Amino acid sequence: MLPNKLSKYLLFAVLILMAVGIYVYREYNRKAPDTSDLAAAYELTGIELIQAFQNGEADANSRYLGKVLAVSGVIKSVDSDSAGTQTLVLGDTASMSSVRCIMEKTSEVASYAVGKTIAVKGICTGYNADDMGLGADVILNRCISQNSVKP
Repeated sequence: MLPNKLSKYLLFAVLILMAVGIYVYREYNRKAPDTSDLAAAYELTGIELIQAFQNGEADANSRYLGKVLAVSGVIKSVDSDSAGTQTLVLGDTASMSSVRCIMEKTSEVASYAVGKTIAVKGICTGYNADDMGLGADVILNRCISQNSVKP
């Protein structure tokens, strides 16, 4: 009688471990949804987004942080790091504040030129204010181009 009961408990434990293993494997290998498939929660210009954070960071965080945003603006610069990550910096050239758009597809960036207007869609992940008040950056990750570059 005891071995029969023990084998049932052992079988139940093995099934639970297998279910947990499958769940962990699927979560570990899960891919983030493509940004192009996500709908933008807000559409605004880069200058409007920067001003929203400068006027009230807590309110802007609750409104925009973690949300998909469609942002348009003038390209101030195109940056690249040693890992090959491409970043479009949008904003007013007279201001030190900007929206930093970390691009999902680096192949798109080659055709972008400084001074052109572009619309991108990305996920707002933060705001970095300069302690000295010289400028600030709003960060958008996994950005994709919404349209072709306009003259």
